[in-house]
Amino acid sequence: MIDLNILKENPELAKSVKLEISGADLLAFGEAIHKAAFEAGEKTPIEKEVYLTPAEFAEVLKISLVTLWSWDRKNITRPLRIGNKKLYRRSDLEKIMCHG
Repeated sequence: MIDLNILKENPELAKSVKLEISGADLLAFGEAIHKAAFEAGEKTPIEKEVYLTPAEFAEVLKISLVTLWSWDRKNITRPLRIGNKKLYRRSDLEKIMCHG
């Protein structure tokens, strides 16, 4: 397989290089990328989403439930609906707090 790190280390060469790649080299390259991505994914802990009730969500933001209902109607917030139950993603709360 061709070592493409040469192009990575010398980006000016990448502008003028044309490669002819065999099917076997292309498959090996794809497998190498897949393996690297898989290994990188193993090192990253998987975060589970946390869900909050409307009261919990509103309490953190220090807003009333009426305001939260209004935000839902304006698509500022997007609750999940499971039957009659509404739940809010903690990640959405963090986005609101960071951009608020």
